[in-house]
Amino acid sequence: MKLKKLSALLLSAVMVLSLLAGGGGSNDNGGGVDADGVVTLTLFDKNSGSKTFTDQVAEKIMADTGVRLSVENPSGDPGEKLNLMLAGGNYPDIVLMGQGEIVNRYIEAGALVELDDYIAQYPNIQEMYGETLKKTRADDGHNYWLANWYGVDPDASVGVLMRRDFLAEIVGEDRAKSTEPFTQSEYLDILRQFKQLHPEVDGKTSIALSVVSSEDGGYGSLKGMFGLKTYYKAPDGTLQHWTKDPQYMQAMLFMNDIATGGLLDKEWIVNKDEQWKQKLSGGYVFSTFGAYWDTSDVNTSLSAAYGEDAQFYMYKVVADNLSADQTTYNGRSTLGWDAIGITKNCKNVDAAMKLVNYLVSEEGQYLLMWGIEGEHWTMENGVHVPKPEILDGLLNDFDATSNETGIRKWTWFVKNGFGSDGTPYDLTTKYQMDDTSTFANEVIGESDAWDTAEFSGLEPAGSTPLGLQWQKVADVMNQNYSKIVEAADHNAATAAYNSMIDEMNAAGLEACEEYISNQYQARMELWNS
Repeated sequence: MKLKKLSALLLSAVMVLSLLAGGGGSNDNGGGVDADGVVTLTLFDKNSGSKTFTDQVAEKIMADTGVRLSVENPSGDPGEKLNLMLAGGNYPDIVLMGQGEIVNRYIEAGALVELDDYIAQYPNIQEMYGETLKKTRADDGHNYWLANWYGVDPDASVGVLMRRDFLAEIVGEDRAKSTEPFTQSEYLDILRQFKQLHPEVDGKTSIALSVVSSEDGGYGSLKGMFGLKTYYKAPDGTLQHWTKDPQYMQAMLFMNDIATGGLLDKEWIVNKDEQWKQKLSGGYVFSTFGAYWDTSDVNTSLSAAYGEDAQFYMYKVVADNLSADQTTYNGRSTLGWDAIGITKNCKNVDAAMKLVNYLVSEEGQYLLMWGIEGEHWTMENGVHVPKPEILDGLLNDFDATSNETGIRKWTWFVKNGFGSDGTPYDLTTKYQMDDTSTFANEVIGESDAWDTAEFSGLEPAGSTPLGLQWQKVADVMNQNYSKIVEAADHNAATAAYNSMIDEMNAAGLEACEEYISNQYQARMELWNS
């Protein structure tokens, strides 16, 4: 009897250790096939929330691939969950995580399957990803993950937003509806004229320019206006902090003019998102920085209160010392946001790759983002056409429609842009665009587009001594930004800038820049090999 109890205890301990070492889901049955011939694989998606893989699209995926996915939800902080899974070796068959430091740790730990030989067997992956596969290689030259939301995104991102009714009052309706850029000086003069014409709006002190407070404080739009990028490429080819770009100082002097001219929201440095939106919706703010979608809810309120022309529209403003084709408003990474890899715990890699090859294909992309043919969309004259009730549902009650149909519920291996028939893969945001988004895409042209992937993830890891210095450098910059903007005049702003650079260098900036430059050089050699 004692021997039986001891054997049972030992068996239980072995089972627990096996589970800890092998992850969950499909590993428990060795990636086996059920009575219906379906393989069950587990997948962790940091973006999945509490969603379950039980919808029309999920059923179609299972029918076409013979793979059922058991989605493991983040339940808390996804980053923490990913770290815990890695530490215990308790990760599922497939993992969707962020790019950069976390995926590099999984690769270094040997947690991800090398995909080179598998990719060579699947034409859909090669065709859809193309040159992207060269850019997602690890330092050892091999591919361990595939990008999500990859490829060129043609949509505009950040710009300068102005209320069209106020703008038309100042420059005329034709100019306000024109896609012709404004110069820095023109924009500054427009801000001044607005304050002169409308010192108050509905009994409230007007604000010519308001920005939402964050660590960047409107940096995105300023960078675009002055042609700045992630780093400053010095004449010797090394990368330096972007604040060392001569254009940065021009941007700061421009902001200083706005602040000293009484045109900047006095609470700009402490505005939180909700407070900022309340000000814009209140009708007494003329201009702001950001993306056109940032003001979608605001525009709904303004339209109801003041009319359609009271909405914020995005415009291009060009620094006085640049031409219109030198602005950099639309920086996007062609490598996307996420990394999706198959782990060493996966006992049926062939089934996983069959699923991946299907989902990355054009057929798979339209299934994920448009739904099922005949049910949610039809093919008319060789072109995808969504059913009106489906499109209305996605635009008016996205969550309910998505959960019911599965359309855009699972965003895996998503490719930006358009399919072979010219329709966008992303039905929800790109098929039917409103006036403000259409105008933004006309204003921010192809010359503004540049690939941020070249410079992404070059900085030292946060857990390293150099990474801690890099964080100190960022803290110094953030602490001094408002001092430069709110300086008494240009001389004082320049002095504040010089002091900031001295502090950043003292915090270890030059050592960080050397590291970043070396990383960049190694990346370029890898990408071009």
